[in-house]
This record gives sequence, C-alpha cells and structure tokens, in this order.
Amino acid sequence: MSDSALAENSGHDTQETPPVRKPSRKSSVKEASQITPVSGGSAKKSGLKKLDVDTVKLLAQLRERANRKEFGRKVRDNEIIYLALTLLEAKHIEDLKEQTYSEQDRLRFAHLEYQKAHGRISLDQFIGKLIRGEIQTLVKA
Repeated sequence: MSDSALAENSGHDTQETPPVRKPSRKSSVKEASQITPVSGGSAKKSGLKKLDVDTVKLLAQLRERANRKEFGRKVRDNEIIYLALTLLEAKHIEDLKEQTYSEQDRLRFAHLEYQKAHGRISLDQFIGKLIRGEIQTLVKA
C-alpha cells in the first residue's frame, strides 16, 4: 500500500497480511522438528528423519502385512516404528555400537586393554608387538 492509501485507511480496522514466504530447501531441513496437534488439545513434537531405501522398503512390506485384514483402520508407519523401538534391548544397542567402530577404534581398544593388563606402552610399541607376533590374543571391543 502507498503512504496516501495508508493514511486514508488509518481509521479502519484493516490489517495487511504479510506476504507468504515459500520455504527453501535449507529451511525445510532445519525445521525438521515441528509441533503437530494431537487430540485432546495437547501438542506432540514430531522429529522427521530420513530413511535409507532398504529401510523404507522393509517398512512398506511390514505395513502391507499388518494391513492385510478385513476390518479396522490402517496401521501407520509410526506405529510400526514405535513398536520396533520399544522391543530393542541393551544387547541390540551394544551391537549397533559395535557396528560403528572403525578398525582404528578396535586397535585403540586393544591397546587400552593391553595397557591395563601389562602396564603403560606407547601405541607404536604396541603395533610393533602385534606385527612381530608378541601379542597373541586381544580382547574384543
């Protein structure tokens, strides 16, 4: 609106709506955690996560199997994921941790275990002993 039009409408209860901003790709990634209304008037936080192709295929297969029924509403993806997450045990978490270790991490674990049993030794000395075969058994990380 121009200044003269604003002056004319200043006595009225009109509000100018701000322009609608189209979200960019970057902003949509940053706004992954959003508030979603839930029944009962409360709000529930929803954290959107990206899934790899294999996980999406497996989730679709499980959803399809769960929805092979004559009555009732469809089973939603978040219900399958939630149930699966509640079934995780400490052993599963340890397995996941183990999968993330690099060979260098495993070497450091072995070095620390060796130091606990035999006293302080540098990493270079430890690697030398490994290469020469002076250390036979190593503790699994």
